[in-house]
Amino acid sequence: MRPFRISLTWTAAVVGVYAAPIDINVGRQLFVDNYLVEKSDGVVRHWNKPVKIDTPLVWPGAGMKSFPTTRSTPEDATVNLTCATDGGLWWDPVMKRFRLWYQADWCGNICYAESADGIVWNYPDLGIVPGTNRLFEKDNIDSWSVTPDYASANPYAAWKLHISAPGGVTDDGLWSSADGIHFTPLGLAGRSGDRSTSYYDPFRGVWVFSLREGRKGVGRARRYFASRTFGGEDCHWSWPKDKKPDALKGYPVPEEWLVATNGVRRSLYSFNAVAYESLMLGVMEILYNTPGDNGDCEKVGLPKQTALHFTFSRDGKTYEPRTDADIAPEGWGTGKWDTGYLSCIGGICVIKDERLWFYYSGLRGDGARIGKKYRWQRNGMYSNGSIGAATLRRDGFAGMVADGRGELLTKPLVFDGGHLFVNAECRFGSLAAEVVGEDGLPVKGFTRADCQALARGDSTKAELVFAGGPLSALAGKPVRLRFFLHCGTLYSFWVSPSSKGESRGYVAGGGPAYPGLRDMPGPTGSR
Repeated sequence: MRPFRISLTWTAAVVGVYAAPIDINVGRQLFVDNYLVEKSDGVVRHWNKPVKIDTPLVWPGAGMKSFPTTRSTPEDATVNLTCATDGGLWWDPVMKRFRLWYQADWCGNICYAESADGIVWNYPDLGIVPGTNRLFEKDNIDSWSVTPDYASANPYAAWKLHISAPGGVTDDGLWSSADGIHFTPLGLAGRSGDRSTSYYDPFRGVWVFSLREGRKGVGRARRYFASRTFGGEDCHWSWPKDKKPDALKGYPVPEEWLVATNGVRRSLYSFNAVAYESLMLGVMEILYNTPGDNGDCEKVGLPKQTALHFTFSRDGKTYEPRTDADIAPEGWGTGKWDTGYLSCIGGICVIKDERLWFYYSGLRGDGARIGKKYRWQRNGMYSNGSIGAATLRRDGFAGMVADGRGELLTKPLVFDGGHLFVNAECRFGSLAAEVVGEDGLPVKGFTRADCQALARGDSTKAELVFAGGPLSALAGKPVRLRFFLHCGTLYSFWVSPSSKGESRGYVAGGGPAYPGLRDMPGPTGSR
């Protein structure tokens, strides 16, 4: 796959941020860029990729009540598909279950499943369409997303659903639900192309609509619209050059977004994001068109080659994707369940057993379902889809690695907590730290000699204790942290208000260890 890169467009703004101390009170601080690093010696950044689980976890016929679907002729029969476009996967701490909203059949049914462990899934009869786990009696969807309402006192009683219909530029519908099962329409928000989705950015307090647009000379492209509310007077947009009579005309036109991602033999197929710790974690679904787009794939009944690239943002709009695919298709001829058409699931990842679980859908295809007798939705390129997962160490996207002895000095930081925690692997070495004052000298009581190092250990949450006591004595004061690393990897650090190590950051789709959408005490962790 061809490497690609997006240059940052906010350099001037970043310089201004760097000139002032960086507030690290929210979330674990990850090393996915140089935002926190002032200088380093003997330390390099190493990127890590999730490890795939060999077999799918959710697939057609595995106890699912949504299959089979009766159609008029064999050629028009269900394509045996379970997929995510983008759907949703969230841990619900009230129900103590992972909750999955997925799609059955292409441009078909929104269905629902639950799991206590994220491995074995149940498909309850919801009673909406008797005998099935379908949410709607009649579906006309292409892509959609389910998200808890971060701003609500109980996000798990305020689910939001955004539906983008098939058929080119169509009207996007918004829905809400108190239980995630029975949804009430809120009305239309605007028009967009297929594979449009939405998510919430809690750092800015906005709902973000990632809208697909087809543009001459660019192919697949995206437009961006943000709203303080999900629905209502201000959550409307007008579609550029749309000649259809539309009651929403006169509202703002969504701005171009992530245009530089598209290039020769690749295009941005879809984009979704979620708050993870101290930043926004995005997934770019990139289409590689050798072999390519719909026409090539329909001829052989095999899926498009899309891969998932992680990307991160500190301002919510500027994303720089990984050069290489983080979760890639196995490719034509391998016979694997994820031969192609990889798509992420809304919520992006959940946290279980101190690992990040990235659920995604992939298609096997069906080389026998080709020819004019099959409508494009029934072609083999959209057949035999399943949902599986790949896992990664907590915070493990990138680590700062020292193969010998190394040092890393942060930029000036401010915090109000008192306990310094790290996520680090030092099985063959050690990690220590010291606090550096504004005068450039180690602070008495918080020097390297005062630090109880992490030695011969591996932990996703280890406290570095100082002889000078808690760091709360330095709260609100601009300081730097210097880390001393010997034959180890530092993945993240944070200053917690308690010895339990809560980061107060966001936890993506959540997990059994967390009371809500943030790593902090409380009935739902929503604030």
